[in-house]
Amino acid sequence: MAMKDIPTTSVKCGTVSDTNVGLNPNTDANDKVQAFVNAFKGVASTASSDCYSLPGKLILGLWGGESGWATGSTQNNNQNWANMTYTSSTNPPGNTGSGSGGWAKFCGRSTFATGFSGFLKNNSRYSDLITYLKGTKSPDASKCARYIADAGYGGSDHDAYYNLLVAYMSTLCNRSDYC
Repeated sequence: MAMKDIPTTSVKCGTVSDTNVGLNPNTDANDKVQAFVNAFKGVASTASSDCYSLPGKLILGLWGGESGWATGSTQNNNQNWANMTYTSSTNPPGNTGSGSGGWAKFCGRSTFATGFSGFLKNNSRYSDLITYLKGTKSPDASKCARYIADAGYGGSDHDAYYNLLVAYMSTLCNRSDYC
């Protein structure tokens, strides 16, 4: 069976035009990851550029893993593929309010990507990550994953979340043409 693209639709939220990403229709593990990459690599590149060259491999791995490679209905309903918590109308940046599950809600994948990079840049708990990114020309994805985990992105068990991020990146590289 051939890989299917993840469905997308053009949406408008106020004056912002964006692309709403649907649920991943693929059941084959390789097809699921590749379809995710195809749907998100452009906005992951934007997030990387916006966040001092945060490695795309880490961005796509985190987003893919957190959302079950775009199979999670909560992530889909919120257009929040990284499960960023809603804290205020300005954090994460660009959110449209509190979505289901306590997560921030976004208009679509572009506003989500911008919100993700802004979330890391604007929250002081990620200052070690940002300092590292600003100080190197070629950031290491695993080192960035360590900073993100140690800042508490995935909860209080920093080692477990770091290992999860490494596993997500491994899945990305083993099941797609991205790496």
